[in-house]
Amino acid sequence: MKKIFLTALALLAMVGAMAQGTKLAVPVGVYMPNDTNLVPEYAQNTLESKMRQIVSANGMGAYDFGSSFFITCDVLVLDKHTLGGAPVRIAQKTETTFYIADANTQRIYESVTITSEGIGKSENQAFIDSFEQIDVRSSQIKNFVNSANKKIIDYYESQIDHYIALAEGKAKLGAYSEALHILAMVPDVCPSYGKICDAALRIYQIMIDKTSLEALQKAKSIWAAAHTYEGAEKAASYLALVSPYSSCTAEADKLAKEIKDFVTKEHAYDQKWNETLLDRTFDLEENRTKAWRDVGVAYGKNQKQPVTYNRWW
Repeated sequence: MKKIFLTALALLAMVGAMAQGTKLAVPVGVYMPNDTNLVPEYAQNTLESKMRQIVSANGMGAYDFGSSFFITCDVLVLDKHTLGGAPVRIAQKTETTFYIADANTQRIYESVTITSEGIGKSENQAFIDSFEQIDVRSSQIKNFVNSANKKIIDYYESQIDHYIALAEGKAKLGAYSEALHILAMVPDVCPSYGKICDAALRIYQIMIDKTSLEALQKAKSIWAAAHTYEGAEKAASYLALVSPYSSCTAEADKLAKEIKDFVTKEHAYDQKWNETLLDRTFDLEENRTKAWRDVGVAYGKNQKQPVTYNRWW
């Protein structure tokens, strides 16, 4: 019932946003190429800031780089010459090409090339002045961002059944975190995202039932072997791992009460220990949709091989 309720809330929020004309945008991070040797260091900072302005001003800003989508760029100097007079100044024309791409699929969704001119007392200042001339709210930039956003959503919408099948295959092999990572790659602004949530919640439920049962069995074994304060401490540490969403939560609660009653009767009240035992109730307020996404994102971040950008765009 809770799963249906959460999915319904997500769909209602999406429909409500559409009804109010709110732009549903894919979150896009910023990646500054590490091989942009042409651009001086300080000017690179300006260019990176400009890319942040582009996605933020057009509704696609990502505040954490859990998103696989990113904006990046290439820079080409079309013309450079020295202006006469004192002090000597450098004038140059720069061509900057921006791309919005997906690190997971290595797909480029959209690109745009902007030509701008800058003047400065040094090459660095000329680059900075040139980048600062790029208008992040221009129709050219807006069309670039809006087109990328639509293409990303259209692509993932067309692939949702494929991602679900892939995730369910991983789950059957016991690779639950990897399965949730696959589903977490799909942008939550896709019209059919409810199907992703349903699949993820099914897999998440299987995962927490398995891990919770293992923790409960360990706690029961420890407690059966030693009805002591030390035994209670060890058993409680495993009970804290039992998810309140798991199918064995009632049995875990029963054991927790038995251990708590024993400690209360036989020993002085220990606030620190009691908090350990009660830790397992804190997750009751956690949104399960957020919980499964956290597992999937964490799996991606913990992989030994990071995403390799290396100029495939």
